Amino acid sequence: MWRRVLSVVFCVLTASAAVADDAHVRLTAAFDAWLAKADTQGQIATALPGPDGLDLVRTGSGMVELASVSKSVTALCVLDLVEAGRLDWSDRLADLLGQAPDVTVAQLITHSGGLAPDNTQGVMALWLNRATPDSAHFSAQVLRIVNARTTQEATPGTYHYNNENYALLGLVIEAVTGTPYLDHCRAALDLGDGIAASPHAMAMQPWGGLMAEPAAHLAFLHRHFGPDSAVGQDPFAYPHVPTGGGAYYGLGMAFRAHGDGHNFWHFGAWCFPDRFNQGSFAVIWQDKAAALAAYDACVSRDMMFDLDAALVGAVYGGVQ
Repeated sequence: MWRRVLSVVFCVLTASAAVADDAHVRLTAAFDAWLAKADTQGQIATALPGPDGLDLVRTGSGMVELASVSKSVTALCVLDLVEAGRLDWSDRLADLLGQAPDVTVAQLITHSGGLAPDNTQGVMALWLNRATPDSAHFSAQVLRIVNARTTQEATPGTYHYNNENYALLGLVIEAVTGTPYLDHCRAALDLGDGIAASPHAMAMQPWGGLMAEPAAHLAFLHRHFGPDSAVGQDPFAYPHVPTGGGAYYGLGMAFRAHGDGHNFWHFGAWCFPDRFNQGSFAVIWQDKAAALAAYDACVSRDMMFDLDAALVGAVYGGVQ
């Protein structure tokens, strides 16, 4: 079990480091209070403004479960294929995989192809702790389940979150590259060993089965969604759909315009009572901070909103 907050101190004797120190203290204190309210344990890692941008990393120890935060890895892996000209957002799943729903790659990325209900919610309990080769996953089983449905229950063009979308994207990546999902994405995105298949959820890799060293995932967030990245500067240039309240779902992350930039976030949860309960929250507030929180619980939606509000208050409540 984790201590409430774990951090490694890096001493950088600059004014910006002093501001970063203060922000880190506020973020860890806010998370500590939230953990007490949720009656659980966890750790938070933060990347804060330093001399060269978001490079002052305060991190906990060990690997943490990403759960659905994994989806950003899958989405960025697909984006890499699109930018290389090997795939197009308008490509249709049936053309790529054979028997499959008539949805596009962009619709899968944004959960807007109309696929529903999410049948992974039932079968994942059977797949938990199923050992597979490191790069193997059960997305082909998901495709068979989707193909067996006589009707889809969501409305095409409208956001409807469904793990099946990202399971199918894992198959798209493999069909285009001829390489196992994680093998290809690790090389294409230069993930290194800091982001890997979860030993508990490896069967669900493309939609939730990855784990990460906190510092490695924060570096990934900053590289692909930070203020200097193409996506961070203009996420509206990529597939996206509105989710309500001024928020959008894009490349495996929700986002919202804020000031002159954009904030990105995603929650993850494993909810298997008495077996495996883990939660995660990844967020990047452009040039302010980035954080990855992980905790030993499956919490309610209201508690997720509370965590978001607590960390927002810590980031924007002090020196800006």
